[in-house]
Amino acid sequence: MSVYKPPGAVNYVYDFEFNGTRFRKSARTASKREAEVVERKARERAKRDAERQALTQAAFKGEGPLTLGVATARWWQEKGQHNTNSETDFHNLARMVAWFGEDRRLDDITDPDITAWVAARRGERIKGRETLKDKSPAPLVKPATVNRSTVEALRKLFTYARKKWKIRYSSEPEWREHRVPEPGEQVAELTFVDQERVRAHLTEGYREAAMFALASGLRLNNCLLKWSEIDWEGGRLKVTQKGNRTHTMPLSRDMRAILSTCIGHDETWVFTFPLRRRSKQRRVLGERFPVTYYGLQIAWRRAAEELGIDLTFHGLRHTTGTRILRQTGNIKAAQKVLGHASAATTSAYYAHATEDDVRNALDATPLNSPRIEAPQPKKRRRSKEIE
Repeated sequence: MSVYKPPGAVNYVYDFEFNGTRFRKSARTASKREAEVVERKARERAKRDAERQALTQAAFKGEGPLTLGVATARWWQEKGQHNTNSETDFHNLARMVAWFGEDRRLDDITDPDITAWVAARRGERIKGRETLKDKSPAPLVKPATVNRSTVEALRKLFTYARKKWKIRYSSEPEWREHRVPEPGEQVAELTFVDQERVRAHLTEGYREAAMFALASGLRLNNCLLKWSEIDWEGGRLKVTQKGNRTHTMPLSRDMRAILSTCIGHDETWVFTFPLRRRSKQRRVLGERFPVTYYGLQIAWRRAAEELGIDLTFHGLRHTTGTRILRQTGNIKAAQKVLGHASAATTSAYYAHATEDDVRNALDATPLNSPRIEAPQPKKRRRSKEIE
């Protein structure tokens, strides 16, 4: 009997076997009829799970169709969870599966399907909010975010399946046609005046982390340094950046000065902050805690909003690259600092030119410059016919 009430129990229990696996659980009801309904649903669920597992194993062996649920799970296991931005990748996969369905075959996703998905994503607002704190409408998701969370995320899955799992498609979507046009180059640079305003505004711990990001050009997640990544004697630091590549860079005078102020605060983490407000988990004022990814991100965003600075935390990295190029003109040096695999990336995204740069370039070539010569008028030759 698969549904019964144990001696002394109030609720019924279902107990059955399927494919060698035993399923026993409380139905959470004192009604036998309701318990039988729960047991029937449990059997159906067990059957579906077994079928899905069989399809998954077949797909992994190349013996069956590759569904989106199988593909995303396998990609996450093999690659996604090891990426630097793994949390973002996970959310993108979840959004993808929620839209298309986990049972959708990968080779059944067509251009019209992607068009509808991108259109829906473009209509969403940031953080899923309708309004901001000031009751004004929340802005729509930026085009770059739309592209990364839809077209680029799905394209990575298709490409990985083709290259690593040797999946063959009769045709692939026209990826370029689905990309939302993004704004042209925007100068993302912190001025020296705003730099000092930010330094004075941020609180201890977050101030040092932000200034270190500006001094080093490191990404936000790489700024969450451990002392084990700092080599004082060798005068360098070593971090793991995007693509799981090791990035080694020398410590500058500014970087050393910032790090020296953090010595003795924590045995493991470089940047920490003293507790200023008690909570249920943290009760000792003045006790230091490590600066976290989201904590630093929120601290910067609040400071930028209050100071009226239109710059994300990643803009500090752009500022570093631009300043190096402006001061030295050495794009290879900027590439090494930023840890780019190619100097083309540095040139395309970090070699910003401000209005002052353009003005200085124009002033360097005045009209009376000896290098600019006025063209000489040519002498007209008389025609023989006239003569």
